[in-house]
Amino acid sequence: MRSQIFSRPLIGSVLAMTLGLGTGCSHWIELAASTDAAPPANATVATDARVPLLLETIRVTQNGSPIAPPASLERQVLGAIEVTRLFSQHYQSGYTQPATDQARVTVRLSIDNLVEPHAGQAAWRGFVVGASMFALAPFISLNYDYGTEMSLEMERWDGQIKQYTATSNGSAHYNLFGASPDVIEQLKGQVTEACLSSLLNQVIQDSPFYLASSEQPQGNPIRTVSVGVRHSSTRTIPVSQPIADSFPR
Repeated sequence: MRSQIFSRPLIGSVLAMTLGLGTGCSHWIELAASTDAAPPANATVATDARVPLLLETIRVTQNGSPIAPPASLERQVLGAIEVTRLFSQHYQSGYTQPATDQARVTVRLSIDNLVEPHAGQAAWRGFVVGASMFALAPFISLNYDYGTEMSLEMERWDGQIKQYTATSNGSAHYNLFGASPDVIEQLKGQVTEACLSSLLNQVIQDSPFYLASSEQPQGNPIRTVSVGVRHSSTRTIPVSQPIADSFPR
């Protein structure tokens, strides 16, 4: 009789845990369609007219407070610029610099991130640890909203400046046991990529502004290269991406 009394709660807890682990680990990312995105731009430019680019500064704030930009962000920004093929070489501040007498374009980027972990922390603190948490896990929906606004300043070798802005935002949705640092990092990466894509698309539309005038000697063919921004479907339409459960069974 005594064993029956304790076996029922135990079985109930095991079933609830199985239910929570089996159905509560789903999570997905949704990107909002950008309302200020310019139409995709492509151009063909003379290779001899391209000049080097220097990424001088990246300033980042999060919820209004300055933070140190991660090294991965600088690589992501420089990599996105390189893909456009608009510039002949790419330099970073603090490393090898272009020659002082060489025409160049200097880039300064400001990023303002907004993070809103909706109800997630409260849910973790407020629920009683026990069988009830496992049972309710599939029904506890949590959201993590992340948005960014970027301002890009491009200074030409003769002191002329152009400025561009872009915004992007998205949400990570998950159940209580679906919370994972990986899905948050994926959300941040996709939002940043979408915002950079919008900025650089605007730069491509102004591509003649960043080319040095050079006369081609007669008799020599003009070599050209196609420039543009590489797009993916996640940058232009909302997406829902279920991610495989990595919780150990």
